[in-house]
Amino acid sequence: MADRLLVTGGTGLTGSTIALLAAQQGRTVRALVRAGSADPLTAAGVETVRGDVTDPGSLHAAMAGVTDVINTAAVLGGTWATATPDQMWAVNHDGALNVLDAASRAGVERCVHLDSNAIWDASVTLTERSALAPITRHDSAYVSAKRAAFAGALHRATRGQDIVFVTPGAIYGPGAFTDRALDPTSFTRLVQRAVLGELDAFITYPMTWTFVPDLAEITLRALDRGEPAHRYLAMGRPEDVSSLAAFCNEAAQIAGVAHRVRDIDPAAPDAPDVGSMGQFAKRAYATPLADPAVTTAALGYQPIPRSEGIARTVAWLRAQGRIPPGARAGAVRE
Repeated sequence: MADRLLVTGGTGLTGSTIALLAAQQGRTVRALVRAGSADPLTAAGVETVRGDVTDPGSLHAAMAGVTDVINTAAVLGGTWATATPDQMWAVNHDGALNVLDAASRAGVERCVHLDSNAIWDASVTLTERSALAPITRHDSAYVSAKRAAFAGALHRATRGQDIVFVTPGAIYGPGAFTDRALDPTSFTRLVQRAVLGELDAFITYPMTWTFVPDLAEITLRALDRGEPAHRYLAMGRPEDVSSLAAFCNEAAQIAGVAHRVRDIDPAAPDAPDVGSMGQFAKRAYATPLADPAVTTAALGYQPIPRSEGIARTVAWLRAQGRIPPGARAGAVRE
Protein backbone atom coordinates (compact mmCIF):
# COMPACT_ATOMS: atom_id res chain seq x y z
CA MET A 1 0.00 0.00 0.00
CA ALA A 2 1.33 3.43 -0.93
CA ASP A 3 1.89 5.86 1.92
CA ARG A 4 -1.03 8.20 2.50
CA LEU A 5 -0.83 11.25 4.75
CA LEU A 6 -3.86 12.69 6.56
CA VAL A 7 -3.66 16.33 7.65
CA THR A 8 -6.33 17.56 10.02
CA GLY A 9 -7.33 21.22 10.06
CA GLY A 10 -6.94 21.15 6.30
CA THR A 11 -8.29 24.64 5.57
CA GLY A 12 -6.42 26.36 8.41
CA LEU A 13 -3.25 28.33 7.77
CA THR A 14 -0.93 25.63 9.10
CA GLY A 15 -2.86 22.60 7.86
CA SER A 16 -3.35 23.85 4.32
CA THR A 17 0.30 24.90 4.01
CA ILE A 18 1.48 21.47 5.16
CA ALA A 19 -0.98 19.63 2.90
CA LEU A 20 0.00 21.65 -0.17
CA LEU A 21 3.74 21.28 0.46
CA ALA A 22 3.30 17.54 0.97
CA ALA A 23 1.43 17.30 -2.34
CA GLN A 24 4.17 19.31 -4.08
CA GLN A 25 6.69 16.79 -2.75
CA GLY A 26 4.78 14.00 -4.49
CA ARG A 27 3.06 12.56 -1.42
CA THR A 28 -0.46 11.18 -1.48
CA VAL A 29 -2.34 13.57 0.78
CA ARG A 30 -5.79 13.62 2.32
CA ALA A 31 -7.06 16.65 4.28
CA LEU A 32 -9.75 16.62 6.94
CA VAL A 33 -11.97 19.67 6.35
CA ARG A 34 -15.20 20.98 7.77
CA ALA A 35 -17.84 23.01 5.92
CA GLY A 36 -16.91 25.35 3.09
CA SER A 37 -14.89 25.27 -0.09
CA ALA A 38 -11.63 23.35 -0.22
CA ASP A 39 -10.85 24.29 -3.84
CA PRO A 40 -7.18 25.28 -3.28
CA LEU A 41 -6.54 21.80 -1.91
CA THR A 42 -8.42 19.81 -4.53
CA ALA A 43 -6.84 21.88 -7.31
CA ALA A 44 -3.43 20.75 -6.02
CA GLY A 45 -4.43 17.09 -5.99
CA VAL A 46 -5.17 16.83 -2.27
CA GLU A 47 -8.07 14.52 -1.46
CA THR A 48 -10.52 16.10 0.96
CA VAL A 49 -12.81 14.35 3.42
CA ARG A 50 -15.43 16.02 5.61
CA GLY A 51 -15.09 15.60 9.31
CA ASP A 52 -14.28 17.17 12.64
CA VAL A 53 -11.75 16.21 15.29
CA THR A 54 -14.52 16.48 17.89
CA ASP A 55 -16.46 13.74 16.06
CA PRO A 56 -14.69 10.38 16.50
CA GLY A 57 -16.96 8.75 13.93
CA SER A 58 -15.81 11.08 11.19
CA LEU A 59 -12.19 10.41 12.14
CA HIS A 60 -12.70 6.67 11.73
CA ALA A 61 -13.75 7.23 8.11
CA ALA A 62 -10.95 9.72 7.45
CA MET A 63 -8.29 7.27 8.68
CA ALA A 64 -9.16 4.55 6.15
CA GLY A 65 -5.99 3.60 4.27
CA VAL A 66 -3.87 6.23 6.04
CA THR A 67 -0.26 5.52 7.05
CA ASP A 68 0.64 8.86 8.68
CA VAL A 69 -1.26 11.67 10.39
CA ILE A 70 -0.37 15.29 11.13
CA ASN A 71 -2.80 16.97 13.50
CA THR A 72 -2.97 20.74 13.04
CA ALA A 73 -6.63 21.28 13.96
CA ALA A 74 -6.86 23.88 16.72
CA VAL A 75 -8.90 26.74 18.09
CA LEU A 76 -6.60 29.74 18.44
CA GLY A 77 -6.27 31.80 21.58
CA GLY A 78 -5.01 35.33 22.07
CA THR A 79 -6.17 38.88 22.48
CA TRP A 80 -8.78 38.80 19.74
CA ALA A 81 -10.00 35.23 20.23
CA THR A 82 -13.76 34.70 20.43
CA ALA A 83 -13.79 30.97 21.22
CA THR A 84 -15.13 29.91 24.60
CA PRO A 85 -13.09 27.85 27.08
CA ASP A 86 -15.32 24.85 26.32
CA GLN A 87 -14.50 25.17 22.61
CA MET A 88 -10.79 25.40 23.41
CA TRP A 89 -10.94 22.19 25.41
CA ALA A 90 -13.18 20.39 22.91
CA VAL A 91 -10.80 20.94 19.99
CA ASN A 92 -7.34 21.53 21.46
CA HIS A 93 -7.47 18.74 24.04
CA ASP A 94 -10.31 16.31 23.34
CA GLY A 95 -9.99 16.66 19.56
CA ALA A 96 -6.23 16.16 19.57
CA LEU A 97 -6.53 12.97 21.61
CA ASN A 98 -9.43 11.80 19.43
CA VAL A 99 -7.09 12.02 16.45
CA LEU A 100 -4.35 10.03 18.16
CA ASP A 101 -6.77 7.36 19.35
CA ALA A 102 -8.43 7.04 15.94
CA ALA A 103 -4.98 6.72 14.37
CA SER A 104 -4.04 4.00 16.83
CA ARG A 105 -7.20 2.03 16.13
CA ALA A 106 -6.65 2.35 12.37
CA GLY A 107 -3.07 1.07 12.57
CA VAL A 108 -1.54 4.39 11.46
CA GLU A 109 2.24 4.11 11.52
CA ARG A 110 3.16 7.60 12.74
CA CYS A 111 1.48 10.75 14.06
CA VAL A 112 2.90 14.25 14.33
CA HIS A 113 1.40 16.31 17.15
CA LEU A 114 1.77 20.10 17.02
CA ASP A 115 1.84 21.63 20.48
CA SER A 116 2.52 25.30 21.32
CA ASN A 117 5.46 27.29 22.64
CA ALA A 118 2.97 28.74 25.15
CA ILE A 119 3.08 25.54 27.20
CA TRP A 120 6.86 25.48 27.74
CA ASP A 121 8.91 27.05 30.52
CA ALA A 122 10.70 30.01 28.93
CA SER A 123 12.59 30.99 32.08
CA VAL A 124 15.32 28.66 30.78
CA THR A 125 16.36 28.78 27.11
CA LEU A 126 13.80 26.77 25.12
CA THR A 127 15.19 23.58 23.62
CA GLU A 128 13.84 20.25 22.49
CA ARG A 129 14.06 19.05 26.12
CA SER A 130 12.47 22.01 27.91
CA ALA A 131 10.17 21.47 30.86
CA LEU A 132 6.49 22.35 30.76
CA ALA A 133 5.58 25.77 32.10
CA PRO A 134 4.24 25.59 35.67
CA ILE A 135 0.47 25.65 36.04
CA THR A 136 -0.68 29.03 37.35
CA ARG A 137 -3.92 30.85 37.98
CA HIS A 138 -3.10 33.10 35.02
CA ASP A 139 -3.28 30.28 32.47
CA SER A 140 -5.85 30.71 29.71
CA ALA A 141 -8.06 27.87 28.51
CA TYR A 142 -5.89 27.73 25.38
CA VAL A 143 -2.69 27.13 27.35
CA SER A 144 -4.36 24.70 29.76
CA ALA A 145 -5.91 22.63 26.97
CA LYS A 146 -2.73 22.52 24.88
CA ARG A 147 -0.65 21.54 27.91
CA ALA A 148 -3.09 18.77 28.81
CA ALA A 149 -3.15 17.54 25.19
CA PHE A 150 0.63 17.29 25.18
CA ALA A 151 0.52 15.31 28.41
CA GLY A 152 -2.07 12.95 26.91
CA ALA A 153 -0.05 12.54 23.72
CA LEU A 154 3.12 11.87 25.68
CA HIS A 155 1.26 9.24 27.70
CA ARG A 156 0.29 7.50 24.46
CA ALA A 157 3.85 7.77 23.13
CA THR A 158 5.16 6.26 26.37
CA ARG A 159 2.85 3.29 25.84
CA GLY A 160 4.34 2.72 22.38
CA GLN A 161 2.35 4.81 19.90
CA ASP A 162 4.70 6.41 17.36
CA ILE A 163 4.16 10.12 17.97
CA VAL A 164 6.57 12.92 17.06
CA PHE A 165 6.13 16.40 18.54
CA VAL A 166 6.66 19.77 16.84
CA THR A 167 6.63 23.06 18.76
CA PRO A 168 5.92 26.20 16.72
CA GLY A 169 6.22 29.81 17.84
CA ALA A 170 3.88 32.62 16.77
CA ILE A 171 2.78 31.49 13.30
CA TYR A 172 2.41 33.95 10.41
CA GLY A 173 2.62 33.99 6.64
CA PRO A 174 0.57 33.64 3.43
CA GLY A 175 -2.16 31.06 3.18
CA ALA A 176 -4.18 29.24 0.54
CA PHE A 177 -7.41 30.24 2.30
CA THR A 178 -7.17 34.01 2.65
CA ASP A 179 -9.95 34.56 5.15
CA ARG A 180 -8.70 31.74 7.37
CA ALA A 181 -5.16 33.11 7.22
CA LEU A 182 -6.56 36.47 8.32
CA ASP A 183 -8.57 35.15 11.26
CA PRO A 184 -8.65 37.89 13.93
CA THR A 185 -6.44 35.75 16.18
CA SER A 186 -3.74 35.12 13.56
CA PHE A 187 -0.39 36.87 13.39
CA THR A 188 -0.81 37.28 9.63
CA ARG A 189 -3.79 39.46 10.49
CA LEU A 190 -1.43 41.33 12.84
CA VAL A 191 0.86 42.14 9.90
CA GLN A 192 -2.15 43.50 8.05
CA ARG A 193 -3.24 45.59 11.04
CA ALA A 194 0.26 46.99 11.43
CA VAL A 195 0.39 48.10 7.80
CA LEU A 196 -3.11 49.59 7.99
CA GLY A 197 -2.26 51.49 11.20
CA GLU A 198 -4.95 49.72 13.23
CA LEU A 199 -2.82 48.82 16.26
CA ASP A 200 -1.24 51.50 18.44
CA ALA A 201 0.39 49.66 21.35
CA PHE A 202 0.96 46.26 22.90
CA ILE A 203 2.56 45.05 26.11
CA THR A 204 6.13 43.93 25.71
CA TYR A 205 7.62 40.47 26.20
CA PRO A 206 9.83 38.37 23.88
CA MET A 207 8.26 36.11 21.26
CA THR A 208 9.54 33.56 18.77
CA TRP A 209 8.22 33.92 15.20
CA THR A 210 7.43 31.02 12.86
CA PHE A 211 6.97 31.60 9.12
CA VAL A 212 4.33 29.05 8.11
CA PRO A 213 6.24 27.60 5.10
CA ASP A 214 9.13 26.92 7.51
CA LEU A 215 6.71 25.21 9.88
CA ALA A 216 5.41 23.03 7.04
CA GLU A 217 8.92 22.00 6.01
CA ILE A 218 10.02 21.22 9.57
CA THR A 219 6.84 19.26 10.27
CA LEU A 220 7.22 17.08 7.18
CA ARG A 221 10.89 16.49 7.94
CA ALA A 222 9.95 15.53 11.49
CA LEU A 223 7.44 13.08 10.02
CA ASP A 224 10.15 11.53 7.85
CA ARG A 225 13.23 11.77 10.08
CA GLY A 226 12.05 12.40 13.61
CA GLU A 227 12.58 9.97 16.45
CA PRO A 228 9.50 8.59 18.21
CA ALA A 229 8.51 10.61 21.30
CA HIS A 230 11.05 13.33 20.42
CA ARG A 231 10.18 17.00 20.11
CA TYR A 232 11.41 19.40 17.43
CA LEU A 233 11.34 23.19 17.43
CA ALA A 234 9.83 25.29 14.64
CA MET A 235 10.40 28.65 16.29
CA GLY A 236 12.27 30.60 13.65
CA ARG A 237 15.83 31.82 14.08
CA PRO A 238 16.97 32.67 17.63
CA GLU A 239 18.17 36.09 16.47
CA ASP A 240 14.67 36.96 15.25
CA VAL A 241 13.05 36.90 18.70
CA SER A 242 11.31 40.20 19.44
CA SER A 243 8.30 41.82 21.02
CA LEU A 244 5.02 41.88 19.18
CA ALA A 245 5.39 45.62 18.59
CA ALA A 246 8.82 45.19 17.02
CA PHE A 247 7.41 42.50 14.72
CA CYS A 248 4.59 44.85 13.68
CA ASN A 249 7.01 47.72 13.11
CA GLU A 250 9.21 45.63 10.86
CA ALA A 251 6.13 44.84 8.77
CA ALA A 252 5.19 48.53 8.60
CA GLN A 253 8.71 49.49 7.60
CA ILE A 254 8.87 46.85 4.87
CA ALA A 255 5.47 48.02 3.59
CA GLY A 256 6.70 51.62 3.55
CA VAL A 257 4.21 53.08 6.00
CA ALA A 258 4.89 55.52 8.82
CA HIS A 259 2.69 53.99 11.52
CA ARG A 260 4.49 52.38 14.43
CA VAL A 261 3.26 50.27 17.35
CA ARG A 262 4.52 51.19 20.81
CA ASP A 263 6.00 48.72 23.26
CA ILE A 264 4.39 49.25 26.66
CA ASP A 265 5.49 47.92 30.04
CA PRO A 266 2.71 45.63 31.31
CA ALA A 267 2.86 47.46 34.65
CA ALA A 268 2.48 50.92 33.09
CA PRO A 269 -0.72 52.86 33.85
CA ASP A 270 -1.51 53.11 30.13
CA ALA A 271 -0.90 49.42 29.40
CA PRO A 272 -3.65 48.16 27.07
CA ASP A 273 -5.91 45.29 28.01
CA VAL A 274 -4.67 42.43 25.85
CA GLY A 275 -6.91 39.75 27.31
CA SER A 276 -5.44 36.28 27.66
CA MET A 277 -2.12 37.38 26.15
CA GLY A 278 -1.48 39.23 29.39
CA GLN A 279 -0.54 35.91 31.02
CA PHE A 280 2.72 35.89 29.05
CA ALA A 281 3.83 39.23 30.46
CA LYS A 282 3.79 37.61 33.90
CA ARG A 283 6.38 35.00 32.93
CA ALA A 284 10.16 35.10 33.21
CA TYR A 285 12.17 34.79 29.99
CA ALA A 286 15.67 33.52 29.35
CA THR A 287 18.26 35.03 27.03
CA PRO A 288 18.60 33.58 24.49
CA LEU A 289 14.95 32.64 24.45
CA ALA A 290 15.31 29.57 22.22
CA ASP A 291 18.02 27.32 20.82
CA PRO A 292 16.80 24.96 18.06
CA ALA A 293 20.29 23.59 17.31
CA VAL A 294 19.24 19.97 17.86
CA THR A 295 16.31 20.34 15.45
CA THR A 296 18.48 22.02 12.82
CA ALA A 297 21.05 19.23 13.01
CA ALA A 298 18.51 16.40 13.07
CA LEU A 299 16.27 17.68 10.29
CA GLY A 300 18.81 19.57 8.17
CA TYR A 301 16.71 22.70 7.81
CA GLN A 302 17.32 26.34 8.75
CA PRO A 303 14.32 28.74 8.87
CA ILE A 304 14.52 31.86 6.73
CA PRO A 305 15.18 35.30 8.29
CA ARG A 306 12.12 36.94 9.80
CA SER A 307 12.57 39.99 7.56
CA GLU A 308 12.21 37.77 4.49
CA GLY A 309 9.14 36.07 5.92
CA ILE A 310 7.49 39.39 6.69
CA ALA A 311 8.36 40.75 3.23
CA ARG A 312 6.75 37.71 1.60
CA THR A 313 3.70 38.12 3.82
CA VAL A 314 3.35 41.81 2.93
CA ALA A 315 3.66 40.96 -0.78
CA TRP A 316 0.96 38.30 -0.39
CA LEU A 317 -1.38 40.71 1.42
CA ARG A 318 -0.98 43.17 -1.45
CA ALA A 319 -1.60 40.45 -4.03
CA GLN A 320 -4.82 39.56 -2.16
CA GLY A 321 -5.93 43.21 -2.12
CA ARG A 322 -5.90 43.25 1.70
CA ILE A 323 -3.50 46.19 2.01
CA PRO A 324 -2.94 49.09 -0.43
CA PRO A 325 -0.64 48.47 -3.42
CA GLY A 326 1.88 51.00 -2.09
CA ALA A 327 2.36 53.14 0.97
CA ARG A 328 -0.85 54.50 2.49
CA ALA A 329 -1.94 57.96 1.47
CA GLY A 330 -0.06 60.34 3.74
CA ALA A 331 2.48 57.73 4.83
CA VAL A 332 6.15 58.58 4.90
CA ARG A 333 8.73 56.18 3.50
CA GLU A 334 11.84 55.69 5.59
